[in-house]
Amino acid sequence: MRRLNDVEKIIMREWEERIVPSDLAEDREFLGRLASVFDKRGRRVFDLILKNDGRVAIKARNYVGIFAVKDSKGRDVVLIVEPKIGVKNIVWMLAFNEARSFNEVREIEAMLSKPVGRESIMDLLIIGLIRSFTERLSQALVYGFAETSLASVEESPVIRGRILSSVLLRTLLSSPIPNVAYEIQYFTTDNILNHYILDACYMLYNGASDLLKIADVNETVLRRALLEFDYSPLGFLAGDISPSRLLNEMPLDRPYLHDLLRLASIIRRWLEQGRPPYPGEFVSVPALYINMNKLFERFVRKAMILIAKWLRRSRNINIAVRKAGREERALVVLPKRKTYLNPDIVIEVNGRPIAIGDVKYKLVKDPLESGPKGDREGVSQVFTYIHGWNVEKGLLVYPSVKNETSYHRYILTDERKLYVVRLHVNERPKTFKELRTSKIFKVLSDLLLELVS
Repeated sequence: MRRLNDVEKIIMREWEERIVPSDLAEDREFLGRLASVFDKRGRRVFDLILKNDGRVAIKARNYVGIFAVKDSKGRDVVLIVEPKIGVKNIVWMLAFNEARSFNEVREIEAMLSKPVGRESIMDLLIIGLIRSFTERLSQALVYGFAETSLASVEESPVIRGRILSSVLLRTLLSSPIPNVAYEIQYFTTDNILNHYILDACYMLYNGASDLLKIADVNETVLRRALLEFDYSPLGFLAGDISPSRLLNEMPLDRPYLHDLLRLASIIRRWLEQGRPPYPGEFVSVPALYINMNKLFERFVRKAMILIAKWLRRSRNINIAVRKAGREERALVVLPKRKTYLNPDIVIEVNGRPIAIGDVKYKLVKDPLESGPKGDREGVSQVFTYIHGWNVEKGLLVYPSVKNETSYHRYILTDERKLYVVRLHVNERPKTFKELRTSKIFKVLSDLLLELVS
């Protein structure tokens, strides 16, 4: 079995350029495959940069994780993109985004725990995630998957279930031998709960199996689960089912199934597949990665939602934070509605939007500048959102360049206001009380109070 040490590795950090080894820089087939790595929305994962001295550099776009690309000789080249903010902070953000309470934050952090001293994204994705998932899956194969009750109606002279009085007269008189209609209740494992978990097994087994072999992770348990259930990816359309809804239906006496469902939800998101594809539909590049733009966006929005709830309780301000609906506001209304404006954050007071915002996971010194140091495109986008939503205030949220959390206000030419927010994720609160004392909470609560004033 191949191990990671037996293949060529290219290790880099997000946002940073990495020079490609000379033999691979001359391999057009390898470079072509690398340039063809896309996420599910068709966005390129890597940029190829030709330097002035003729060397080739690569840079990851808002993604951290592991990608396996073959060169022209069929050898595996593993690209490992490490995060700048630290793996522990990523684990906490993942737990914070997924959890419904701070107790669950601690539970999810424990599920994704890594061996002491291992601080690579490789350890989080393969050792933390896959190890935990296969352990819980092994428990389910031994102790049982989720069972749901079903009922069927039968007619027979022998009563084997609950008599249905509503049709009793008809069944007694409909044949020479009197029959009784009754309802039989039985339990089955062929349900949406288990299929959601098996979808994750299938996607992991087909979409990242080469990476599991490279990392020496045993995939037998995945194959066994799929075979024992005679799994078909087309049996259910579980892609759009909410994991929170499924958790509410899980048996309370089997906590390992709750863990398994949470991990399945994370796997599906990391593999960037909305639902299991048809066999053979996977792209040729095995990958297990985190879209940092999505992670940061969800983190910012959830933090603001919690702070808005706190302001409602403590300040009696009827404020709410949410994501815009997909077709809620259109830039063009005639002759028909199109070009919908979907900001990441909508802030409402008394049910009326007062501010909108967009979250950008990129390092920007001053968004108002032009060139690589600025983000004029983001500013123009929020300016359009402000007018399309008919609000007076807009905000742009970025990760901090200087490792500090703050915001600045700018007055636009039409007297509307633009707020540039920078967040430094370096604290990992375990309770709401700890969150309230954090720098992020203070800055975002001050911002929300200024927006409603």
